[in-house]
Amino acid sequence: MPGNGATFIRDPQSAARLSRTFSRGLSAADLAEPLVSLDENQPTELGASLMQRRKLTVLGVRSDGVVSGWVGEGDLANGTLGECARPFAQEEVLSESTSLDVVLCAFATAQQIFVEWRGEVAAVITRRDLQKPPVRMWLFGAITVLETNLTWAIETLYPNDSWQDRISEGRLEKARELFAERARCGSECRLVDCLQIKDKADILVSGNSYLKQLGLNSRREADRLMRGIVDLRNHLAHTQDLEQRHLATAHQLASSIHTITGAELAQQIVRLHRESGASNGATPETLDLSAR
Repeated sequence: MPGNGATFIRDPQSAARLSRTFSRGLSAADLAEPLVSLDENQPTELGASLMQRRKLTVLGVRSDGVVSGWVGEGDLANGTLGECARPFAQEEVLSESTSLDVVLCAFATAQQIFVEWRGEVAAVITRRDLQKPPVRMWLFGAITVLETNLTWAIETLYPNDSWQDRISEGRLEKARELFAERARCGSECRLVDCLQIKDKADILVSGNSYLKQLGLNSRREADRLMRGIVDLRNHLAHTQDLEQRHLATAHQLASSIHTITGAELAQQIVRLHRESGASNGATPETLDLSAR
């Protein structure tokens, strides 16, 4: 029997609500810090002193009372701040209401993102701001939804735990041990719930030839992605600082968040499995894809 967490996969309204939660629940405003600024005619020595004292990596530069550019730590040569200032690049400026998936995608190439409020740049998000709780909450939620999708796909394709011959005996034994431990503690769960997220991915993509149709170039790439997700979740669970490799995985999750919340990847896996079965003479069951 499917778990309650999989209900949204077959319910378009629930999928839409979940998508809105990820799109609107947290935004750039939840990460941004006010952009400290000085007038353009101020000497660079003053700017350097202020940045060092406040531990800033970015300083705004005002022209006629409006922040019109910025300087970083390496920009402060001799002269005035105005002479060293950089203009704001269009791709580096987002509105305060921009969703976190867009913010995370922007950090794939940017070192900082500037936040616009009422038509003017007023705040900044740096890479150290990506360590804040809102990012961790968002990422943990995205991984949880992805894992729920994979569980649903396994239950749909392999009812009654018929997936057990698709992973190694060692991984299966680990799941059985966890299942027994949870049962001893009085926790109601299924064997599939005791699989690791990478085990679930292995069950669904192992030995299949349609990885490219899922946006994956090879089995090695699929393994690397799932190991990255496991590593990211472990760091999130232990409140450790996210390193560059974790931010790369976060970017991949952010790039696919609408597919994840709509369960499109899980449904595509099911569809491809069943199409493959039909081509081999098997009769696929009907699959409700209304949530796509």
